Amino acid sequence: MRTPLILRLQVATTVAVAAMLCWPTTGQGQGASAASAASSSNANPYTRVSPWTPPPPPAGKKAITQDTYDEWRTISGSSLSNDGKWAVYTVSPVVGEGDLIVRSTSSATEYRVPRGYTGRPQLQASADSAAQFSAAAAQVSADSRFVVFTAYASRTDVERARSRRGTPAPRNGMGIVNLADGIVTRVPAVRSYRLARNGGRYLAYLLEDTTAQRPGQNGAAPATGQAVRDTTRPAAPRRETGTTLVLRELATGTEVRIDGVTNYTFDENEKWLGYTVTTRDGKGDGAYVRLLTGGAVTTLLAGRASYRGFAFDRKGEQVVFLSDVGDSTSRPKFSVYHASLVPAKGKAAAPIAARRIVAGTEAPEGLLIAERGRVDFTREGNAVLFALANVPMDSIPADSLADKAIYDLWHWQDTKIQPQQKLDAARDRNRTYLAVYHLSTGKWTRLANDSLQVTLSDDAKRALAVNSVEYAIPQFWGERGADVYLIDPMTGAKTLVAKKLRGQTQLSPGGSYVTWFDDGQWYAYATATGKKVSLTAAISSVKFQDEEFDSPDIPPPYGLGGWTTGDKRVLVYDRFDVWEVDPSGMVAARNLTDGEGRRAGLTFRVINLDREDRFLDPAEPVLLRAVDSLTKASGFYRDRLGVDSKPERIVMADRNFGNPQKARNAEQYLITQSTYREFPDLWTGGSLAGTSKISNANPQESQYPRGTVELVSWLNGDGIPLRGLLYKPENFDASKQWPMVVYFYEKLTDGLHSYVAPTGRNVVNPQVYNALGYLVFEPDIIYTDGQPGPSAAKAIIPGVQALIGKGFVDPKRVGITGQSWGGYQSAYLITVTNMFAAAVPNATVVNMTSAYGGIRWGSGLARAFQYEHTQSRIGGSLWEFPERFVENSPLFRLDRVTTPVLFMANDNDGAVPWYQGIEFYVGMRRLQKEAYMVTYNGDDHNPTKRANQKDIDKKMQEFFATKLLGAPPASWMVRGIPFLEKGRDQVRPTTTPATGTTNVRGPGGN
Repeated sequence: MRTPLILRLQVATTVAVAAMLCWPTTGQGQGASAASAASSSNANPYTRVSPWTPPPPPAGKKAITQDTYDEWRTISGSSLSNDGKWAVYTVSPVVGEGDLIVRSTSSATEYRVPRGYTGRPQLQASADSAAQFSAAAAQVSADSRFVVFTAYASRTDVERARSRRGTPAPRNGMGIVNLADGIVTRVPAVRSYRLARNGGRYLAYLLEDTTAQRPGQNGAAPATGQAVRDTTRPAAPRRETGTTLVLRELATGTEVRIDGVTNYTFDENEKWLGYTVTTRDGKGDGAYVRLLTGGAVTTLLAGRASYRGFAFDRKGEQVVFLSDVGDSTSRPKFSVYHASLVPAKGKAAAPIAARRIVAGTEAPEGLLIAERGRVDFTREGNAVLFALANVPMDSIPADSLADKAIYDLWHWQDTKIQPQQKLDAARDRNRTYLAVYHLSTGKWTRLANDSLQVTLSDDAKRALAVNSVEYAIPQFWGERGADVYLIDPMTGAKTLVAKKLRGQTQLSPGGSYVTWFDDGQWYAYATATGKKVSLTAAISSVKFQDEEFDSPDIPPPYGLGGWTTGDKRVLVYDRFDVWEVDPSGMVAARNLTDGEGRRAGLTFRVINLDREDRFLDPAEPVLLRAVDSLTKASGFYRDRLGVDSKPERIVMADRNFGNPQKARNAEQYLITQSTYREFPDLWTGGSLAGTSKISNANPQESQYPRGTVELVSWLNGDGIPLRGLLYKPENFDASKQWPMVVYFYEKLTDGLHSYVAPTGRNVVNPQVYNALGYLVFEPDIIYTDGQPGPSAAKAIIPGVQALIGKGFVDPKRVGITGQSWGGYQSAYLITVTNMFAAAVPNATVVNMTSAYGGIRWGSGLARAFQYEHTQSRIGGSLWEFPERFVENSPLFRLDRVTTPVLFMANDNDGAVPWYQGIEFYVGMRRLQKEAYMVTYNGDDHNPTKRANQKDIDKKMQEFFATKLLGAPPASWMVRGIPFLEKGRDQVRPTTTPATGTTNVRGPGGN
């Protein structure tokens, strides 16, 4: 075999040098021009390579099919009981019914409880569809004696309701597992449930109203002559009536029922149950607290009204809620009510009753207290937080615009363009503005408005406000900016902290400092004195922004790792290490990890096991997660604040450790760990160094072939070392030549130890493709500004040639594919090389000049920012660098393409405009080059409907099989699918015996 020549692509003054080259390859098309190769291909578009048969699969292994995908299981909602004796999680197949698993951490005791149809396929096309489903996590009582979970209907019941029009969806229930014996108590038709954070004696759950007709229940249309509401008048607010609340004592099963409840909650320490009641006839309406010891009920406020948002403070000593009681206007206004459950210091006990602290009439003109907005206490409990909202606009009667012009006006100085405004309309219509009521003064202040995004300190003494409105128009093309202020929550007075910051700014947990990153340095602003200091200027040995950043924008920082108690120290990341910094600037910074990260190539990051605590305790060891930048091994270390010592290794291995959980009241840990060959099952133990596996989610995986993955290295066209992942089949034989599929998306080598379940959609699944007889190569790419296409070519082509040079890759059987940004690069590559026998560039941009002026419909943003500053990496506008836009666009060199292509372009793609696929298709058709475009109607950038995912997976497999393995072409490749036959490939025809008439049935029958 000839050793392939590895060519270097050198860019001199312009990208055009690279763009005009056509890379040769070995085997395919040698010695022929692109034009003659295209002519030969067009003469017989179905000319195939000779049939290639992979070696037989390993003995005893099953073939991987699309049915295999659905049986693979995932683990979700994992947690530990507070005492660390139990691990709780849900196991669900991709399609099918799941189980709740309750497993002892110290023995083989395990309770498996059916949860119903938890693995539900997406049946509707659209990423934001309400049909997306995930099972809610189960909860363990605070005393670690019971597990409570939502129980779902069976698959049979769900599918029956879906298939029968007008049948209501099955209602959820609830299950209670007694950990003493595993006995399960089930309760049907439960809307929600609550457990107290501390305690564990009680459970409260709200029943569904089974008597009320649910929307669409009978499927009937309004009767003829039915009265129609006058749409010129605003609709009266609908009273939300309650249902039955059940208070259950878990140990005994004793229950108390309370009717008409709309909102309910426990205080954290399980002393009180608070709830509100709204009934149809108004009897019993009010806000109440029930003393759980003894059951005494206190009425906080009563009267026919609506009640919203009941909340306790963290100590369980006061409550707050909203009500419109006493307001009899057509649109009643809500007020804020507060009650103290304990007497004030030095005062005699008085009857508990709520008092109005903010009246609805006090809201500024044009605003009202948001009935469904935030209402709770600050963390310290010294102030009440509530929300203001705009007074709703009267709706325009549906028939009033019948003979009127209906249009959008795009104004050149709009802060947001019309598509953004449309997408944000619901949010803007329901926008709320934070306000704070100070219990010590009895006064309240509005903090937020249309321009200010506000963060309040835990004690309500300081507020951080960010205003980006002034920079909204430059943000249109990616130039970010925001002004930062401190607000005095007592008076509302603002103090400017910084102008036009491009990065995020934060308020420290204690409210003592504002921090931000700018011009390569971290800064801190003392909120008490206004003193500004650079936290990292004195540390000249390292950079605190991304050292590997390769986009035409300001490199982002590596971030902060947390604050110590009282805001005394802040932890700052560089690429590898963690620095302990004094935010006041008085004490010199020290390297917490003693430089060990940079010396060993380990990236250290802080793990906070107690997310309830805002601070890191300086007296306790700091837990660090470590990742080896070369081998991708991971593990955990510990270190100490304020002490000069190297980090101490706990565990490190060639696997991917997930972030650990720790039992709240015990030294017990729960963690996942995986490799490419090992599913991320759950492991537990008394230390991270000594864990045992307690789950086995996919015992069937040993029945299927699974290959190996390794890191491979080569030099790119500029002589820079690069790496990639090479996946080999389980029956790999290096003495044979194998077909190979190349898939990429910027950098994927961090996934070396990530488990891959067999599945299929618009990307390549290594396990599936290995089982089909392919090698899979995932090369990393580094970029030069203004040259995204040539950068990809200089990375990928030498990488492929390096593997061909090893002798086990058949140069005539190499395919390429990518999705989105990977799709663009795939499309670009086939215009500069003929080395690929097939290409699948999905959801690709082919014309940067037209894409630049388009809209990302999923966000409503103009696409300019991504070309000027982010992933597309052009580095400027179309008027600054017109040649870059043309030279990096595959469309303008489609005449050079000799590679057959299949690609997906969906008509509801919110990221890449559908018309990019049309331009690609029209160009290939005009040039009479082999191309197939698949459009999934109504679906998004990545197909969300399960059937669409499996269909594109199937078509990709069939296309590669024809072009790389020499298999016969699928029927859609030979004759297409005419519009009049649309959908018939998804059903099977049947013939009625008596008439011979052909009917159509779905795959499952009627």
